[in-house]
Amino acid sequence: MTDIRVGLVGLDHWYSAIPLAEGIGGRDGVRLVGIADAEPARASELATRCGVDLVDKDWRALVEDPTVDAIISLVSPDRNAEVCRTAAEAGKHIISNKPLARTVAEATMVVAAVRRAGVRFLPAESRMRLGPRSQFLKRWIEQGRLGRLLSASLSIWAGLPRRWPDDPDPGWFVDPGRTAGGGWIDHAVYQVDMLRWLLGEEIVAVTGQTANLAYPELAVEDYGVATVTFAGGAVATLEDTWTAPGAGFQSSGTYVGSDGVYRMDGISDRSLILADFPPLQGWVQTALPGHHDQAADIDHWTASIRDEVEPVATVEDAWHNLASCLAFYESVRTGRTIEPEVAPW
Repeated sequence: MTDIRVGLVGLDHWYSAIPLAEGIGGRDGVRLVGIADAEPARASELATRCGVDLVDKDWRALVEDPTVDAIISLVSPDRNAEVCRTAAEAGKHIISNKPLARTVAEATMVVAAVRRAGVRFLPAESRMRLGPRSQFLKRWIEQGRLGRLLSASLSIWAGLPRRWPDDPDPGWFVDPGRTAGGGWIDHAVYQVDMLRWLLGEEIVAVTGQTANLAYPELAVEDYGVATVTFAGGAVATLEDTWTAPGAGFQSSGTYVGSDGVYRMDGISDRSLILADFPPLQGWVQTALPGHHDQAADIDHWTASIRDEVEPVATVEDAWHNLASCLAFYESVRTGRTIEPEVAPW
């Protein structure tokens, strides 16, 4: 079997770029052949660790290389749409940064390019669907163990992001010219995608509020909370912040169904289940399934490129996730409940 030759474009999302680059090295059938980044020093550092010879400052060197089969684009959102569109036009399969773009118009052009080329496109935020905890919850919902999903309350408290592991400067993350928003969209885009996947429905209404609670000097929010309504009537609240002190990161979620409740507690790393079927009755506490291995997502991506599995998500998912998140910011701006843009296809 011929190796799928992968180029890594951009290290702006280093917390994904580093484990993905290192994880490719331990897998059969796929090979990391080049890294491009606007800061060659950090690209060279990662290339040395991963045994990669090709390092370039210009992302086009990898995207336009005919020997490269696929691209992982982890540049900042202001550049991501152009990278993904150009990669699709060059016939490259893609793992894309989140969010896909800064505007719906940019995202729409990427969707059109991916569709014309017929390449596989895996959104970064949708990779969470592959994790064991997400798969567990998806099975329970499909099996009807919670009944009809009525509501959800999801929260992620994080600290201020870093532009590089050893650099406390948040860099592009707080530059409104380079990203679609601040502390809310940074993690809410994952929650939006997860709920769309679990329910199999689109969001039809979004109401949002933002604040700068810990970092009043930022040009983007460090706190946001949204109420979102889905086509079938389910309602969810999504709270996402950069206000967690020190090592205070936590991620939790409660999913309330007509016949049961599932709660994931990210602090205790346990789950609470309210159910009434053997052997469960009443509230039961149990250990969560294993943690999500980012590098293992490469296996799914390459298998979908080879048409061995159906992709867990598509470029259209990335479009809908962005449209829903941008509706949040429009709600904040106008003080009204906003309906996300409707897909033009």
